[in-house]
Amino acid sequence: MELSLKRFQKGSSIINALIWFSILTASCDIVLAFEVAGLTVRVSQLVSMSVMFFFLLRIIRFGNVKILSAYYNLLIVIVFNTICILRSKTIFNAVGYDLWLLFDCIQVLTFTYFLSKQETIYTIIRKYIICFDALAVVGFVQFALQFVGINFFVTQYNDLHRSNGFSFEPSFYATYMIMGSIICLYLLERRNYMCMKRRNLMISTVMNVGAVVISTSRMGLLVLLIYIVYRGIMCLRIYIHKRASVIRILFTLMPIMVGIGLILFIIAVEFQVPFVMHYLSGLGIGGTASHSTDARTAGFKDTWTLFLDSPFMGCSLGGIDAGIIEYKSRNYTVANNGGASMCVSLEALAAYGIFGAFFFFKYLWDLTVGGYLKAKKRPGEKREREPVYAMLIALFFEFMILQLNQNVLRPPFWVHIALVSTCLQIYLRDSHKNYVTGVNPGEYYVKAQDNS
Repeated sequence: MELSLKRFQKGSSIINALIWFSILTASCDIVLAFEVAGLTVRVSQLVSMSVMFFFLLRIIRFGNVKILSAYYNLLIVIVFNTICILRSKTIFNAVGYDLWLLFDCIQVLTFTYFLSKQETIYTIIRKYIICFDALAVVGFVQFALQFVGINFFVTQYNDLHRSNGFSFEPSFYATYMIMGSIICLYLLERRNYMCMKRRNLMISTVMNVGAVVISTSRMGLLVLLIYIVYRGIMCLRIYIHKRASVIRILFTLMPIMVGIGLILFIIAVEFQVPFVMHYLSGLGIGGTASHSTDARTAGFKDTWTLFLDSPFMGCSLGGIDAGIIEYKSRNYTVANNGGASMCVSLEALAAYGIFGAFFFFKYLWDLTVGGYLKAKKRPGEKREREPVYAMLIALFFEFMILQLNQNVLRPPFWVHIALVSTCLQIYLRDSHKNYVTGVNPGEYYVKAQDNS
């Protein structure tokens, strides 16, 4: 029995290491990745597949799996997406995307299953922040090396010195780093150091926010600004009613600073300041070209038109780009993937149809708002819930930034969903205790043996 327990614990440690390696490399698009039939296959996904294999073995040996009720909505979405393949203009591509969606859903299940038994909420978030810190370091190295003419995996090299980490482009990098930034900012504002010590959390906050800034992604900076203003207003309410901390006072002053910044911005545009005008390139502001804005606007319109063409029966995720391109009387190739549509919410409507999209939005609603309400009703100190809230808020703002992007199947997004699901499952299971923790692997093993 003792030998079996040691084997179980050793196997759990290996699985845990595989999961965290997959999480660390989830945003790697240009390293540890290769192309297969027009689709990018990442090493992180291959590692996740090995975890899924272990998951299958555990299910065969130990039996049932407990999952959040919201997960069933996701299974219904898969059914709708599979049925909608029949309307896709390119069956091969549609099947590939359908399998990709299925993979992401299974990944959520497997990560939640293993991490909820091996980790606490606090160790999960601490390790997750460290993963963001590692990619932030890559961004800073890229930024610094460009000043001496060294191109370290930089995909958009120009005078602005943009960082993209190991992602396809700076906007993808910012979309990833925004989650780490919001988690750190929220915990720092709440002075919650249950996941990391104060000094380490401050360093991580500076690194993650700095990574978004040096990406120079307008979408990333906009969402970050919206979050800071939102929290500033919330802190203002606290400041009015009771004495606030220095950090909260800084958040309170942020809306005023933003207002001053907008005034300076208008003046800079009026006097055509070179740096500002370079940054506005592509938006059609201050007399600049509007190619970036025009492309996004066209993507919104085309995706909406595709949905209106068949609102009840979509064309599946893999059929959206082909449908739009055929609508425009052009020839489709796999090179067009991810370039024609825009806004993941509109993509859900066009892919699954109105009924399938309902279950997709319901899944996200139940996971975020539903998860928040369930956690709030559970007994326990508010400080114990705040790390969970940080994950939920980061998911909300990540979904917000994806409204200005395409392809809901981005690996970092689903990794975050998996970790949110894990944190909720642990909290809802253990919140009646004096602390929030995961089940001891040894205890779980003995229980499973007794039930077998």
